[in-house]
Amino acid sequence: MRDLYAFVGRDLLGVFHETADGAVFEYTDSSRTTPLSLSLPRGRASSPQAGINYLDNLLPDRADVRARWARDRSLTSSDTFTLASAYGEDVAGAVTLTPDPDRPRTTTGPLIEATEDDIASRIASIRQDDTSWIDPRVKPRMSLAGAQGKFSLSRIGDRWYWPSYDRPSTHILKPPSPKHRNIETFEVLGLELARRVGVEAATSHRMTWLGQSCFVVERFDRDANGQRIPAEDINQALGRPVAAKYAATAPEVGRLMAAHGSERRFVRQLAFNVALGNGDAHAKNYSFLLAGDRAVLAPIYDTVPTILYPTYNSDFSMPIGNACRPGDLNERNWRRFADDAGLDPDMVCEEAFAITTKVAERYENLFSKAGLDPSRMKTIQTHVRVLRRSLPSPTATGPSSTSLVAPSGNPYNSVRSTTRRRTASGDECGRPTASGGACRRRGHCPYHR
Repeated sequence: MRDLYAFVGRDLLGVFHETADGAVFEYTDSSRTTPLSLSLPRGRASSPQAGINYLDNLLPDRADVRARWARDRSLTSSDTFTLASAYGEDVAGAVTLTPDPDRPRTTTGPLIEATEDDIASRIASIRQDDTSWIDPRVKPRMSLAGAQGKFSLSRIGDRWYWPSYDRPSTHILKPPSPKHRNIETFEVLGLELARRVGVEAATSHRMTWLGQSCFVVERFDRDANGQRIPAEDINQALGRPVAAKYAATAPEVGRLMAAHGSERRFVRQLAFNVALGNGDAHAKNYSFLLAGDRAVLAPIYDTVPTILYPTYNSDFSMPIGNACRPGDLNERNWRRFADDAGLDPDMVCEEAFAITTKVAERYENLFSKAGLDPSRMKTIQTHVRVLRRSLPSPTATGPSSTSLVAPSGNPYNSVRSTTRRRTASGDECGRPTASGGACRRRGHCPYHR
């Protein structure tokens, strides 16, 4: 059986030991308190499945891309351990992976610059064949997750270089997809919309080299000096393989976020993806930044409005309560999600409605400036109308509700106090929730027995 060494800088963090049913990770550096993954905690043995699943999530999702990577390096197999050993020198997070225990002491050659011609050629190659992620001349030992063709580069000053063990990539480049026209523009606009509504987002641009345009995003798992920092996606944190990225539920992720104090940030990102019409916001499209025993939700990324592509299913990747589509979403479903996740329903509604309101106000205007064709603009206009219908009525009446109109004119500023009056007459649980509020589930609460 083989070993795979995980270094942080030049320090050995631990070793993956291949087993018949996966890979066990063993920590060797006791001076570092930050774990490699929440699914691989310090102080107790991890399962072989958790270890191999961590590695699996560092690699491309698609079997055809993995098979090509194996052919490109004349590997005998495209299994997870083999590919991670061959391509693990620049991956997500702080580690570098190598089968050579002496790799940090090996002399690294000079940086290889990626010229304008190189970058334009790589973009064109991936546009023509989206399994062609790796430059056949340089063959960088880098790996990126996901399904869409992409590659990574390191930016130093105003020049670009191929990443290496010693020089981490700082940017990820996604060429246009022949199957999804203008996706590079829409992803940039999605991240810009996130920032405009107050959701922290990865920094991105649409850039062009010799006529070849490309979506370019700055890596959030690199610091200001371009050095690697600990990070992992939620699928890794849950210890699951890539194939299970759609299996995670919103309540499950919400509970994980609450355990690390990121529940409010998660609700905001979840609400934004729903409001954007991003039906592909699965467990690999949310990530943690790790530091010691702390885990903080990373800035939002991969914000593509999939509603603009008929080939995508319009269902949510993570249903909200009983709602699987925007037209089914309402306050009751947000509160059901909160109950199932053990979160404060008032906080969830307050954050979700605030984000939804801002997206509805800004969506059409921002995307209209991109020169969308009439059919896509009509799709956005219809979607915005659906969003507005999902919000609580500002003139709600009835024996158990009062007007949601706040003195400021924002109908969502007073959701917290109004919702409490609605439930005050019920037999509530009253137990503290993860966010510090009181559980307002009526009757016997299955979450606080």
